[in-house]
Amino acid sequence: MVMNLKYLIIPLIIVIILLLIVLGLFFYVKIKTQKLLTSFFGTSSFKEALETSEIEANDTPKSLSSMDTLYLSRLKKDFPDLNVNELKSASEHIIIDTLKAIENKDDKVFIASDKINSYIKSKIADLKDDFVEFSKIKIHKTVINKYEKNDSVATLYLASSLEYVYKKNDEVGKKIQTRFKLEYIYIIDSSKVGNVKALGLNCPNCGAPIKSLGHKKCEYCNTGVLDIVKKNWIINNIKEY
Repeated sequence: MVMNLKYLIIPLIIVIILLLIVLGLFFYVKIKTQKLLTSFFGTSSFKEALETSEIEANDTPKSLSSMDTLYLSRLKKDFPDLNVNELKSASEHIIIDTLKAIENKDDKVFIASDKINSYIKSKIADLKDDFVEFSKIKIHKTVINKYEKNDSVATLYLASSLEYVYKKNDEVGKKIQTRFKLEYIYIIDSSKVGNVKALGLNCPNCGAPIKSLGHKKCEYCNTGVLDIVKKNWIINNIKEY
């Protein structure tokens, strides 16, 4: 009986020691975590720290990879008449118009780009019967993100960092920090453009798709489109990231 008791006590002692070690580690980690939370967020509460972190994230603009220094000189050389600042300003207006089109569930705002039309329509479709509001829209910065050029087409990407207050149905409005990237194209040689449909170009008058850059006029409304497309930077796509 004494031997059996001995064999029971030893494992019990080992279990108790292990429990004490685990508890010790738990409280050690807890104390260290509370000290770190207090140091960084001014509170030892993990929940309050998360809320503070979320507020700080919503107040901090999204960073952008600016390539202005790299590409500006090339753009000025390739397109001496291009005013990059005007294009940046136009991009910011397009972003705001896009958000407002989604808010108003208006999928006929843009007629220059089929891809942007599709983007707006998909966002409206995702909302279904929900109502959203984008208010206090503020553009922080717009930069050149990328520039490419070949014999047929030049492509310029501009990126914008912005914030807005987003409200859905009766929910409380929430500040959102986000970024948009806009793609512009310039037709250099229409005879070398392989897939016109992939560019997503539309008639600036009626919105009909431009099926061929060889047509000087729109097939549907007879508006002259060739010179407009070939001699201007055309907005082609938009993406939030």
